[in-house]
Amino acid sequence: MRAQKSKKNTKTFPLEIEDDLHKQLRIKAIEEDKTLHSLIIDTLSARVQEEPATYGVRKTNEETA
Repeated sequence: MRAQKSKKNTKTFPLEIEDDLHKQLRIKAIEEDKTLHSLIIDTLSARVQEEPATYGVRKTNEETA
């Protein structure tokens, strides 16, 4: 059975990383009691929040409602 998706639109893309980095991320996820997926998403989200993009991003109708 698949986990229920959130109501937000999501995108999927393949991510190729070296074995050593994968191992480090797995260990970090275990230390933080997270899945590898949630660790990567949380890390990317935090990075974007600390240094927002300098170009304009158009909001979708759903985001402006």
